[in-house]
Amino acid sequence: MKLTLQQIILLVVILALAACGTTGDTRNDAEAAQQLQPSITGYTRSNADSLVDAITAAGAGASLTSGNVPAAAAIAKAEAVVQCLQDRGAADASMYVETSPASIIPEAGVSIVINQTRVNQNLLSCLTTSQTDEITAQALTIEPCTGNGNFKFKGDDFTYMYIGVGNNLCGFFAQHFASVSASNQ
Repeated sequence: MKLTLQQIILLVVILALAACGTTGDTRNDAEAAQQLQPSITGYTRSNADSLVDAITAAGAGASLTSGNVPAAAAIAKAEAVVQCLQDRGAADASMYVETSPASIIPEAGVSIVINQTRVNQNLLSCLTTSQTDEITAQALTIEPCTGNGNFKFKGDDFTYMYIGVGNNLCGFFAQHFASVSASNQ
C-alpha cells in the first residue's frame, strides 16, 4: 500500500496531536526529578525555577526590557518549556546556600536533576504548550567544583549536574549522587 503525501501529512499531524496530551506526570511523583535533589543540613535550598530570573540575575535581562522582541519572545518560550518540564517532574534545579557561613564567602551551588524518560515523554507536549563592604576580585579566589553523571531510578533514566563553590557543599553533592547512583543501578 502506497501512502499519498496527504495521508503522510495527516498521519504526522495525528501523531503530533496525540503526543501533545498530558502524561499525568507531576513534580510530586516518586520518580520526579524534584524528589532526587539532595537534602543538605546547614544549607538553604531554594528552587531555581525561573529562567527569566536567572537571565536577569546574570545581567542579560536587558533583552527583556530594551525592546529586543525576538530575544524576549525566545526567552519567554524557553521559560514556558522549562516550567512545563519542571511541573511534570522531568527536570529540577535547586540552589543551595550555606546557612551560617564560616568565611566571608558562603558556600553556594546549584544542583540540576533531569529525568530523561520524562523529558522524552513530555518534551513535545511542553514545546507545543504556550507560555556590604567592597571586596576586590583580586582579594578572592573562587574555585568552583562541578560534577555530572547518569543513573536509573525506578526504571527511569536521570542525568544530574551540579556546580558549586565550597568544598563541603561540593562534597555533599558528590556524595548524594554517588549514593543515589550506587543504590539504583
